[in-house]
Amino acid sequence: MAKAKASRTFAIRPATNDDVRAIVGIYNWAVNQTFATIDSEPLSTEEAADWWEAHARRSRLIVATDDSGVIGWARLFPWKQRGIDVVEDLVYVDPVHHGRGIGRALLTELIKQATGLGYRTIVATVATDNRSGLQLHEKLQKSLVG
Repeated sequence: MAKAKASRTFAIRPATNDDVRAIVGIYNWAVNQTFATIDSEPLSTEEAADWWEAHARRSRLIVATDDSGVIGWARLFPWKQRGIDVVEDLVYVDPVHHGRGIGRALLTELIKQATGLGYRTIVATVATDNRSGLQLHEKLQKSLVG
């Protein structure tokens, strides 16, 4: 007899200062265990506070949450290059929750926010070794373009 797969729901909302510890925990895991970031050292508590101040003022920062707390986060950050307004996205999901559609939901929400703000170009810097990040962006690109 096949087992039914447990389904847990999650919600997406704007990040708050109370989310910083969980956001940085997910980010630091990625720094230590993946190719998802170019940083080679985890953020310290002080750097995390500075990071929050810089990001809370200049970007859209959202989190995915479930009963256990923050399980993923994403950022939409204005990026100016050659006089053209462009936004960059970052998406990170707690590894325990990979494969649940959280990254896709976060990126979809960022795209909606960017569109609502009038941006028409979103960029992402994804390392070639970051297969899940590449797949996420390729899947959403295909669904948006064609």
